[in-house]
Amino acid sequence: MNEFILHHYDASPFAEKIRILLGHKNAHYNVVNIPIIMPKPDLVALTGGYRKTPVLQRDNHIYCDTRLIARVIDEQFGTESIFPPELSLTANILAQWADQHLFSVAAALAFSPAGFEAFRQRVPEKFVEAFVNDRAKMREGGNGLSMDANTALQLIPIYLQQMEQQLSRGGPYICGDHISIADFSIYHCLWFINNNAGVSPLLAGYQKLHQWFETIKAIGHGTQTSIDATAAINIAHSAPKVLFSQDDFLVVNGITFGECVEIVPTDYGIAPVTGELIVSKSDEIAIKRIDEKAGEVYVHFPRVGYKIVTA
Repeated sequence: MNEFILHHYDASPFAEKIRILLGHKNAHYNVVNIPIIMPKPDLVALTGGYRKTPVLQRDNHIYCDTRLIARVIDEQFGTESIFPPELSLTANILAQWADQHLFSVAAALAFSPAGFEAFRQRVPEKFVEAFVNDRAKMREGGNGLSMDANTALQLIPIYLQQMEQQLSRGGPYICGDHISIADFSIYHCLWFINNNAGVSPLLAGYQKLHQWFETIKAIGHGTQTSIDATAAINIAHSAPKVLFSQDDFLVVNGITFGECVEIVPTDYGIAPVTGELIVSKSDEIAIKRIDEKAGEVYVHFPRVGYKIVTA
C-alpha cells in the first residue's frame, strides 16, 4: 500500500481529527503543510477547487472531507474498526452532529470577544485581517458556521454536561466500551476550544470528560514525514491512470457514468469541483479531472454534505 499524504496545517481542528485517527492506527504517513488562508494553488491543483482542510492523497486519488477520509483510513488497516456495525446509526449521527453543529459552536466561541482576543495575541496583526476576510468569504453562499457567540455560550455547557453524564454512566468512550468515529469527531471540536486560552476555561469542571479528552489526546499522531507540495503533485502526476467500471455504479437522480458534473459543498466553502463522474456509491462519489500540474486525478467526496449537479 502506498503511503497516505495528509495536506494540513497544525491549527486545523478537522486535521487534528485525522491526525489522531492515524495515530490510533499506528500509521506512518507523509504530510504537506498548506496555507491557512487562500490562495492555495498547490492544493487546488489536486482538488480542483475544494479548499477545506484536510485533504488526504494516495497516489492520484484525492479524498475530501473527513467523513470520507476517516472511512478510507479505517478500511486500510486491519485493526478494530471505528465504525462498529452495532453503532452504525448512533456513532455516525453523533459524528455528523459534532462535525457540523458542535463545530459551529466551537467556531462561534473562537470568534467571541474573549476567543478572538486570545487569537489576536497569538498571531501577527497583519494576519488577523487577512484571516477574518478569508473566513468570511468561506461562509458566503452557505448555511454553515452562522452561529453567533451568545448562542454558542448558551449551548456549550448543556452539551458538556450531557457528555459528562454519558461518560460517567456508559464510558470510557462516547458510545461505550469501544472507540468510534464519534470520539474523533467530538474530540476535534473540544480540542479547538481547548487551544484557545480565551474560551478554554469553559471546559473546566467536567472530570469524566477531561479524562476522556486526555485519553484521546494521548493517542498521538502516529509517525509523520514532511514532504513539500511539489513532491505530492509529482506523485499524483506519475501515478498510473485507472480505468473505472460502470458495473457497480449507482445511478442517483438520473446522473449517469461519465457525465460532466459539479460537486458542491452545502454548508460552507462553496466552491464547485468539476469533472467526469466515475464513482457513485451509497455514500461516496468521485470525479476524474485533468490538471496541468497534477495530471489525471480522481477526487472523492462523501454524499452527505454535498450536492451533485450536471455541469
